[in-house]
Amino acid sequence: MDLSVLRQFVPFSELSQDYLVDAIDHISLKSYKKGEMLFKRGRVCSERYYLLDGNVDLIDASFTAMSIEAGQEQACSPLNSTSPTYCSAVAKSVVKVFTISAEALDRIITWSQSADTTANIETHVGTDASNQFQVVNLEEEDDDNDWMSALLQSPLFSHIPLSQVQELFSRFQDVHADNNDIVIKEGERGDCFYVLAEGYARVIDSSQTVNIVVEPGGYFGEEALLGNTLRNATVNMISDGVLKRLSHSDFQELLQEPVLKYLDVSSLEALEKQVELIDVKLPIEFRINHMPGSSNIPLSRLRGSFDRLSTSSAYVVVNDAGSRAKVAAHLLCQAGFDAYILKDDQAAAMPESSS
Repeated sequence: MDLSVLRQFVPFSELSQDYLVDAIDHISLKSYKKGEMLFKRGRVCSERYYLLDGNVDLIDASFTAMSIEAGQEQACSPLNSTSPTYCSAVAKSVVKVFTISAEALDRIITWSQSADTTANIETHVGTDASNQFQVVNLEEEDDDNDWMSALLQSPLFSHIPLSQVQELFSRFQDVHADNNDIVIKEGERGDCFYVLAEGYARVIDSSQTVNIVVEPGGYFGEEALLGNTLRNATVNMISDGVLKRLSHSDFQELLQEPVLKYLDVSSLEALEKQVELIDVKLPIEFRINHMPGSSNIPLSRLRGSFDRLSTSSAYVVVNDAGSRAKVAAHLLCQAGFDAYILKDDQAAAMPESSS
């Protein structure tokens, strides 16, 4: 399949060539005869269907049919944007489609937006404990380099019960690193979470838009674990040092599950703060399908929007963005905001081709 064709579809139109090439490896081409069913309403569907050629009727629960023709604007989006499916799809002519695993697509989009998020870190870091990384002047070292105190003072750890904090520290593994050692490498699969205990490290990416020094108490590696994606930057030591390493399974148990809080729609009114619904999908995805009342802040722009958010509000991330919702909620908690993930996928109840 040609990349120029793939770029005509959502959300591939928003991806760079590297991610498009990755997507091609997960795509299958399929053909259907007139009258054949592509998928049935109300069924769990692990693939997303995109119409390349022909006509398809989307038939909802009330047997209302919406005709989709290849080349139309509506055909640029997946025929089934939710699972279980909102409608049945029936070929009204000879039809050609391409499919991609929903899980693979979610991973690729999350990785691409996480990489863009990393590119924005440098302009939003400082000495405030709410930031994941802190820039330091190596010639003006602070005497207070207690990594444990710095870590416990971060907003992220205010979400973790004291009993689990003790368990967390007991599960950290000491890793001694030499100057110039690479701790994590961009493009590799994430398997551990790290806290810098001694020394200094540098965060860089292949586009050379990120160049950040991490000091003791700084942590990194969580986005790849949350989104089940590849590393979006490289971290290398710029001095001898010591790292505290946490396995993926321990991270999930002690730093993901206690932090990520889920709410259903009926619980929103019980929140004492003003509720703000956030949708972290790409703008073009948001225009096609979103929950009424939600604001679109793509994951790649979330860090850059922190200065416009208020700690007096509760931010609820709509849960139809896959892994991006988890990454977004975790980033909000790291920055000191009260954040939740909406358990009930209300967007799934909306027509898939609505705008």
